[in-house]
Amino acid sequence: MAGKIKEATTTEIMSPAAMMIEPSDIEIPRINVVQKTSEIDAPFGSIVLDKQFVIAEPEKAVAAIPVSVLKGWREDIPYDDDEVPRIANSQEERDEIAKSSDYPMLEFADITLAIAKPEDTAVEAAFPFPIGNEFFALGRINVAKDAYRQTFKRLATFTLFNPETPAFTRFWDFTSALISRGKYSWYAPSLTFTDKETSEAVQKFANNFSS
Repeated sequence: MAGKIKEATTTEIMSPAAMMIEPSDIEIPRINVVQKTSEIDAPFGSIVLDKQFVIAEPEKAVAAIPVSVLKGWREDIPYDDDEVPRIANSQEERDEIAKSSDYPMLEFADITLAIAKPEDTAVEAAFPFPIGNEFFALGRINVAKDAYRQTFKRLATFTLFNPETPAFTRFWDFTSALISRGKYSWYAPSLTFTDKETSEAVQKFANNFSS
């Protein structure tokens, strides 16, 4: 006679520590700055999360905290070329690819931001994560060229001059800035330091995320 199946009487919910969650395990939506050629239904220059939530209008800043910054290099292949660029994650890999590449090597960065919910937001669903007494969105943006200069280089410069003050201890104004050169114009993301300090809960989250 087959034994009875023992019915579960309790439900175990593992803590994040027990699950060994790492930043790479988390699904983080992309952040895009809408360009004239973008296939995203949003105004030119707006900042869009996950291709569906407009979290900032053009030139309008939202408060953000950098929680992860990863630098790399890739072959600077023209958009109309079907070739897939090779990517380097270290200076040594970058130099090795450059030896055999027909293209210049381009600096880029993947920046993960926690974006605070604005009081006047029309997209509450974009900010589902509570940290302390605030709600945040989490998104990742890939930056190169002007976008790299206006984001990664500003974070790097701040860190150089403030080695004892992590960038996540202050809010940064995250916005899309219009750039015009000759007859061409486009929007690029920008991060600008503010003197508004983040809460202890936010700093703990950011420190755990980046560690």
